[in-house]
Amino acid sequence: MIRDRLEELARIREPSARSELVRLLSAQYADKLEREPTDAERYLFSGLVLDVFEQLEHSVRLDIVVRLARTERITQPLADRLAEEPFDLCEPVLEHSPVVSTEKLIEVSRKRSDHHRLAIARRIRVPKEVVDTLVARGTFPVLNALLQNDGSEFAVRALLALLILAGSDQRLLGALALRCAQDDGFRDDLRMISQTDCPLMPPELEKALDDDETLTRIASRAVADDRDAGLEIGGEQLSKHEVRIQIASGELSFENILLTLLERKDMDAIVWLVSRHLSLRDGSVRDTFASQAGGAVAMLMKETGVGHKTYGKFLKFRCEWLGVGSSGVAEEVYTYRTMRHPGSKRTFN
Repeated sequence: MIRDRLEELARIREPSARSELVRLLSAQYADKLEREPTDAERYLFSGLVLDVFEQLEHSVRLDIVVRLARTERITQPLADRLAEEPFDLCEPVLEHSPVVSTEKLIEVSRKRSDHHRLAIARRIRVPKEVVDTLVARGTFPVLNALLQNDGSEFAVRALLALLILAGSDQRLLGALALRCAQDDGFRDDLRMISQTDCPLMPPELEKALDDDETLTRIASRAVADDRDAGLEIGGEQLSKHEVRIQIASGELSFENILLTLLERKDMDAIVWLVSRHLSLRDGSVRDTFASQAGGAVAMLMKETGVGHKTYGKFLKFRCEWLGVGSSGVAEEVYTYRTMRHPGSKRTFN
């Protein structure tokens, strides 16, 4: 069936057909291929994507990037090329790709925004050369993410730079203390610097290196890295990028995802999900959910296409979120059931 569809799309010359063809090929290659591709297959597929990527629709580009971001099934030239895209497209590659080159990560760290640097700082492993550049160019959120990432490797020059900055930033001092409390090797590196009578070492931190109680007290000043942990769906941890793509392609049901978030009582994630599904701003959706305009809430949720039972569960959670009674939920669900759909359901772009 899928082969027939691919052959059909290959015969159509419109750009939309080309986009759909490459999207389906990418999905089959990244997710459905049960064996590892040969080197020849890897180079052929990566070459195809490189050749046509700029001709594809934006939504298809995002689909391809998200599916390929975590895989080793593509070549380094393709991963490096994807890392050059605008941030909404390259973020998954910068944070997750195991094949993007260190040279490209350093280049992006030097030339792009703090959003790019923050994505790189959250990689499973951040080598010393990349850490050096991130410390030199990044603001506090980037440095904080590096210190809270067990996979970040710090050379002495990066540690010295952090010590200088920590002298005037209590949050950063707390992040250094927290890393020391959790990483004996990192703590030993700071001890080594301290033993050289380095004038850059904050005296408070220097005294705490051999005093766990004081170190814990300083570490309490640290600010948590607010990275998106994604969503656990069916026992599998998916990034929000991956959730978006799988809903758009029909692999995941919007309603099932919503029910999962309702069970977790995660209104922030629900706002994110609904806003992306309907192409609205997060603030607009949150304001609607927080308002007293029950009709507006019903119309918004009707447009997502969820059934009345799911809507009832949403209303009960919304009442809990707002701190109000839920006695009127049954009547609102009945009204929802009899409402006309405000328009055809939109999906992720």
